[in-house]
Formats: sequence, structure tokens, C-alpha cells
Amino acid sequence: MKKFFIILFLLAIGFLPVKSFAQDGTYLKNRIMVEGVYKRNLGNFSNVWSSATGGYVSYGIAFPAHNLLVIRTGVLSNNLRDGVNYPDASSTIIPLHIGGRYYFNDDRLMFFFSFMNGLNLVFENTNLEGVQEDKTLVKYAWEVGIGLSVNIVSNLMFDVSANYNSHFYQTEAMMTGFAYNFGFAWAVGN
Repeated sequence: MKKFFIILFLLAIGFLPVKSFAQDGTYLKNRIMVEGVYKRNLGNFSNVWSSATGGYVSYGIAFPAHNLLVIRTGVLSNNLRDGVNYPDASSTIIPLHIGGRYYFNDDRLMFFFSFMNGLNLVFENTNLEGVQEDKTLVKYAWEVGIGLSVNIVSNLMFDVSANYNSHFYQTEAMMTGFAYNFGFAWAVGN
């Protein structure tokens, strides 16, 4: 899996010399983003659910001075830790987040800082103790991170980021962890 990400990143960097950029002086534009997510859970929550995988679909609205307002949703599915034997256990998260990115520069390589917060809809059929019971929870979540957007051509970007997050679950078992996002964004509008 790591080899796939490295190859994908190198391919994205390889497209940098392409001279198909519009000469309007700005690369930060409104965009639609599609990202894959791998989340490594920490703490007591990770004793049952070691990681989560899934994806996000986001819409970003560009503002002057390097800012992007981001609205996102998606789906994440938690994966049981090896050795945990909870038959037919599942835990799925649908995030409803809003936040933003601050881009340090407006160029082909755009480094950014991001902050997201919002609600998670958590659908589970087994709790941390292994008791089977269908539940739907609504919990607050926040995330901070750093990343890089690589402008491949005028309307296509490759995004990669690393984030620390805390998704509220129980006081003694928060869904805290590190998330690694990768995906593509398409510029829309001017």
C-alpha cells in the first residue's frame, strides 16, 4: 500500500513541468475534492477498533489571502483489531464537517494548514465491551493537520495530508488518532 502512495505521488510530481496552467496569476480556486482516508486509532478505542478506512467528498470555496472554506462528508468504516472476536461487529461513521485550509503560498506546490470540526453520525451494532446492540450516535469531532496540494494541470490538483483528530465517543475511549488523506481536486469556476 505504501508503494502505491509513493508511486502516485511521484507521478503527480512528474507532471509539474507541464505548461498547461492558465496565466491568471492564481492557483487557489473553488474546488471539488475526493479523498481516500486511512485513520490509525489511538487510546482505549483502538483496543477494539485499530483503524478506519474510507473517503471524503468536499467542496472548497476560495477566499482572498490564501484561504479555502471546506465543507465535507463521506464514510469511514472502523476495522477490528486482530485478536478481537466480536462476530458481525461493525462501526461506521458519516462525517458532517466544516472548516478550512490556510495555504502558505499560491503556486504549483501549495503547502497548507487545515482545521475541521463538526458532527459524526456513528452507526454501530456492537459496543466496545462486545455487547451487540444497534445504536446511532451523534458526536462532535475536530481535526488539525498539514498537507500539500500539487497543481498537476490548470484544473486538476493532487492533495495529500496528515492530520491529528479527536472524534468524541466515550470519555474513557475517544476516537482519537492520526488520519492520512490523499486524493484529487478539480477546480470549478474562475
